[in-house]
Amino acid sequence: MTRFDAKWQRCAARARQVPPCNESAPFGFAARVAARALAGEPQSLAGVWQYLALRLLAGALGALLLAAAMEAPHLRETRPLEPGVADTVAQLVWRL
Repeated sequence: MTRFDAKWQRCAARARQVPPCNESAPFGFAARVAARALAGEPQSLAGVWQYLALRLLAGALGALLLAAAMEAPHLRETRPLEPGVADTVAQLVWRL
């Protein structure tokens, strides 16, 4: 622990010796940012909906491709005439 304390004191002393630097934004920075934000045309509500719909469509397509890629190796494993789980559950429920 004493080695850590010594190293910590040495690092803290070096940090105190560093001269402060100017961290302020350059002259006119806020005005340029505001001008750039206001320069673009305001979007209509239809444009916003179209943008969101395209993003949603891309996400759904990605999920579909992921599901297809995960299912592709298992396509040939089941026999074509084997009843599915839904049929089995339906048969059991209707017999009760």
